[in-house]
Amino acid sequence: MEAKEQEKTPESETEDAGDSGTAEDRAAVATEEAQGEGPAEDAGPEPETVEDQLSRLQQERDSYLDGLQRSRADLDNFRRRATQEKLQAESRGKADLLRALLPILGNLRLALQHAEEDAGAVKQGVEMIWQQFEGFMRDQGIEAVATIGEPFDPAHHEALSTIPAADGQLPDTIVAEIKAGYFFEGRLLTPAQVVVTRATAEPDPAAE
Repeated sequence: MEAKEQEKTPESETEDAGDSGTAEDRAAVATEEAQGEGPAEDAGPEPETVEDQLSRLQQERDSYLDGLQRSRADLDNFRRRATQEKLQAESRGKADLLRALLPILGNLRLALQHAEEDAGAVKQGVEMIWQQFEGFMRDQGIEAVATIGEPFDPAHHEALSTIPAADGQLPDTIVAEIKAGYFFEGRLLTPAQVVVTRATAEPDPAAE
């Protein structure tokens, strides 16, 4: 038997084309949807909550407070060490001073012990002690204020009294020293108490 070929009508061709187009559209839509389901773009870190901000600020506060307490403790330790070192330096200075004075005091005691035996020897011993003491003062940076024969200087001298200037003697000249004055390392330690000359009063022309 011969197979009969069925003829296709225009309506059937249109339906087939429509079905084919619909399948292609569905495939395209499925592809787009599959592509759209890919990994979402990174939206960045999430905003910090109030609780997180509070926790972070508390940690920063604790860190600053700990640093401040450490700095304060270091400062207190430094002050204690500085005070202790200062006291030790002063103690060493006093010890050195007393150590230098001991030989002078020893010689003075010997002079007093022999005072009744020989007055001349006592005088000589006292003079030696005085020389020794002057050397000690120079070593310590102490110098005497110049007085007799020097012009009166109120910055270094204290005038206890005045006397008329003699012939050829300038006024305001120191003629006697009551109490010695001293400098310590260039600074006035105590002024010298002195007697100073004053100008003689000129005769009053009206009285002639």
